[in-house]
Amino acid sequence: MGKSRGRRAAPKPPKEHKALIDRKHITLPIFIFIVALVVGPAASNWSNESKPVGIPTISPAPTLVVTEPSLAPLPVSPDLTFATYNIAKPTNNDVPKWSKRRAAIAKTINESHSDVVGIQEATAATVTGDNGKRLTHWSDVQALTAPAGYVAPKVFENHCGGGYTCIHSGHILFNKKTISQVKLSAGLPSAGQGKLSDITKGLKYAKNREFSWAYLESKNGTGPFLAISVHLNNEKNKTGKADRAKVGAALTKWAEELNSKSKMKNTPMVLMGDFNSYAKREPKGLAYQLGKDGWTDSYNSAEDKYQLFEKAYTTSYTKGNRSGWPKKPITSGNPVRIDYIMFKGAGLRSDIYAVSLKLNDDGTFDNSYRGSDHMMVQTVIHFDNASPAPTTTATP
Repeated sequence: MGKSRGRRAAPKPPKEHKALIDRKHITLPIFIFIVALVVGPAASNWSNESKPVGIPTISPAPTLVVTEPSLAPLPVSPDLTFATYNIAKPTNNDVPKWSKRRAAIAKTINESHSDVVGIQEATAATVTGDNGKRLTHWSDVQALTAPAGYVAPKVFENHCGGGYTCIHSGHILFNKKTISQVKLSAGLPSAGQGKLSDITKGLKYAKNREFSWAYLESKNGTGPFLAISVHLNNEKNKTGKADRAKVGAALTKWAEELNSKSKMKNTPMVLMGDFNSYAKREPKGLAYQLGKDGWTDSYNSAEDKYQLFEKAYTTSYTKGNRSGWPKKPITSGNPVRIDYIMFKGAGLRSDIYAVSLKLNDDGTFDNSYRGSDHMMVQTVIHFDNASPAPTTTATP
């Protein structure tokens, strides 16, 4: 949990969904900067934790001519918005039927401005898509998000296809407008799917759970990075907890070996997932194990967090509420977080952390964006050691 830094009360969020704040540093002429001071706060649904800044009174002037920027250019680091989103499988009885929430899933993803999205609980179950078409749940998600530019990586190595038995769940989407899949040398696979037992042995509940990985890079010069999406088992008994800890203790070695095998040694890594684990219940759990190996939790490290979003549970369950579909989000000073975005690599730093909440004026959920018992979690990651240009890429 980050330090308290003189927070303001969070304003009522507007009905309309606001995209994650653009955190890129830019050079502003003085007259644009003044306008930003006056009208900027009204365009945001965030409550900044930093101390309130007084807005100066500006007397109108007949003319204001500025020929040169008054602010010196600041160093610009390429950045990307990552998200993780458990969309709730179609057989989940604690939420409405898939047909009633598929449009909300699409709106949440398509309007999130995320560059890369880790998806959980996108299954191989058959559902009804547009125009009565029968297709797999995961295929329907891809069809719903394609209009916004989202695609899945082209999978070259699949340990969950054919005769393999997997609990299909962990997937990746990326926006092809901003992201490309890397084409590795010597025909090496740049994306794959597997079982968590590929990462470590000795698992019981988690051994057949699917995860996905892909080497991606942005078109703004970040250079390549390894994206991973995982979905851990949810059993709360001793064995279930042990499974999650084992995966956490083994994942770093697996990822670093993959980087070496792929001739991508020291490539930065971003992990998105539903860990089904949080610190209070499992102080030595998955996130703790990853932290020991040098992974950074975007929640704890983000330079900017916002009060309502920092306090929100990433799911809609408490001991007193098991419906999965309450009217308002659940918040606390120490929120339960089982959905994580973590990263590891030189030159990476997180900027914003947010639980993506689209609410009505009275604080209730805007159900036109509400498609799951989980909320989307987002973070902006800066790549300070970015490459000057993208490598050769493969079009999915």
